[in-house]
Amino acid sequence: MLRAMTDERQPSSLRGRLADVYVPALVEGTVDSLAKRLGNRATIDDALTGRASSLASVEPQIQKVSAYFKKQNAKYRHVYSTTGVDRDLSEGVVDLEVSGKACEMPICVVAERRRLREIELRIYYAPPGAPANRPPRAALAMAPPPGTTPLPQLVAHVLDALKKGAVERVLAAFEDGSRVLDANGTAHGKKDGKMASLVGGLGSGFDVEIAGMADDGRTCAIEAMFAFASRDAVPAVLAFERGDTGLFRELRLYYE
Repeated sequence: MLRAMTDERQPSSLRGRLADVYVPALVEGTVDSLAKRLGNRATIDDALTGRASSLASVEPQIQKVSAYFKKQNAKYRHVYSTTGVDRDLSEGVVDLEVSGKACEMPICVVAERRRLREIELRIYYAPPGAPANRPPRAALAMAPPPGTTPLPQLVAHVLDALKKGAVERVLAAFEDGSRVLDANGTAHGKKDGKMASLVGGLGSGFDVEIAGMADDGRTCAIEAMFAFASRDAVPAVLAFERGDTGLFRELRLYYE
């Protein structure tokens, strides 16, 4: 189960940051207002419906996602928002009913600000009960060369250790009571050994290619391409939440 939300505020109108209001608008069915807010300068890349640009293609896409949420009796809970230099992130949980069973679906919205007031929204989640033949995710554009926007040292340490399969090095960056929440919302604690099993299970061939970052001092959220030995690379978000000790208290993962 997911822990108690770190931020109980639940955006309910289309005022405020687009990343924060996007999923609540879909869950509440206010698609027309959302389409007006998006306008003709928005591109949407969604785990359920794929990629769409221009209002003519975005509007039917968001209607389809909203219908999916309605069918599953969805309710949204906000977790945390992170503001970066060129992108904002909003993390939350959608409570669903799939085949008569209640489940929790972690979801993350990234709103990247671009030139000429253009914006691209990328929505990360693993939709249960969705068609298996949905469109593949578009690859992320990679970040500028290393050194342009340096990663925080501890984040860079974890990513390097993940690539090398160095389980103990990864664990050293996390507090004793910390945990990793995977893309399905399952908790993998450090104390009970589940975090070590998760990291060790990534296996050889795992890689992380950085596409962007937003860091507000409390949470450092990384957009990246996850490459696995057993499957094609997929877009992902890693949200590192810092604890009072300077180590991480939680890592939240979002990908299909």
